[in-house]
Amino acid sequence: MSGENWRWARTALQLAGFEKNSDGNYVTPLTDIARARQSLAALGGTALAHETLVATNGSRYIGDFARELGENLPGQWSVRVENYPVPIVQEDLLYDLWTPRADPLAHTVKTERLLAAAILRGESGVELAVVPVPGRDQYRVGALIPEDMNLTPEVAGPSSITVRDAHAAHQVSSSLLVEYHHAFWRLQLITLRDDLDWAHEAYEPGTVTDPPQHDLADAFARFADAAPHIISTVRASNAQLNPHEQAFLEDMDAVFGQPAPPQEAATEPQKTSDPDPLAVWLLEGQDLVDLARSVSRASWPRTALPPVRTAAALPSPPLQIAASRNRR
Repeated sequence: MSGENWRWARTALQLAGFEKNSDGNYVTPLTDIARARQSLAALGGTALAHETLVATNGSRYIGDFARELGENLPGQWSVRVENYPVPIVQEDLLYDLWTPRADPLAHTVKTERLLAAAILRGESGVELAVVPVPGRDQYRVGALIPEDMNLTPEVAGPSSITVRDAHAAHQVSSSLLVEYHHAFWRLQLITLRDDLDWAHEAYEPGTVTDPPQHDLADAFARFADAAPHIISTVRASNAQLNPHEQAFLEDMDAVFGQPAPPQEAATEPQKTSDPDPLAVWLLEGQDLVDLARSVSRASWPRTALPPVRTAAALPSPPLQIAASRNRR
């Protein structure tokens, strides 16, 4: 549909009594049958007067399917519907997909003319695209690139899945979301590794100021935020840690672990020789990242992870692909 035809259709729907909903689509409530019939009759009359055909489509509305899917997924999910009145708008979705090459979802978005897609957003920030398969009673569901993260060729995005109405939520949660969190976990660890590689190259011993330089402080803050989760994940895994690794985890937990509640902390004597967390990060941070990366894939997180953000002040490591910002 051309832009001019799209505008005409919108005007015709408005004149017929259809109302614009939060998705940007014009609807008439089926709870009021008389009003729905009146609106449809008015739309048909307008189309007839302008010698235009109104075609019906028996497919389920993509927004309704996505909302039902979100209601059956773990946690809270919001839904928005993106309309694509012209093909060039549809291309934005293609650039935001986080899927392997030649993935069926990417192929569908690239080769098929879509009128709309639904975006599911979880409370942890995970975003999923839901796209109808033209000519079939099926939908392709895949992940979008995580916000504010840099991609790397070392980590492929999760493969999309094709679902029908029945058991769709189970397929998404047991397959797609598990793969998403596995990939995101690896992406976070690589980001922390790259931070340390950059810090070691940019700041030689004796060049770190007090307080530390802004970009160095940002990189350290990302590690400090992620370290408690990394430590707890390694401990909860089924990895067989040797005594040295167990002692190392204890030491890192003492520096970066979750702080004790105020009432407990007040009863403990204050240590006089606490290690400098920034120095520990520079000297031993890589060992924690390597330990986490060595943990068995079966032990990686299967649920939402707190994100490790990439600061604008830190130069991007080589061979990275910036996430698209077109749609968000």
